[in-house]
Amino acid sequence: MLDVLYIAVLIAFFALMVGFVHLCERIVGKEDVSEVGLTDDDVDDGPATDRTDSASTVKTPEEVPS
Repeated sequence: MLDVLYIAVLIAFFALMVGFVHLCERIVGKEDVSEVGLTDDDVDDGPATDRTDSASTVKTPEEVPS
């Protein structure tokens, strides 16, 4: 009996969290992925390499000292 209660509480918790996410999306709004893109600062202006894919022109993030 205790196992059934545990599973029911677990399912109720996840249902509550899904409801919370929907509520937050309604308040804040969904994030539009199509608006995310590279800016001029993200493109490396260094010399061209012999690689032909576009990943070679994107700067890699640097570590921030703590």
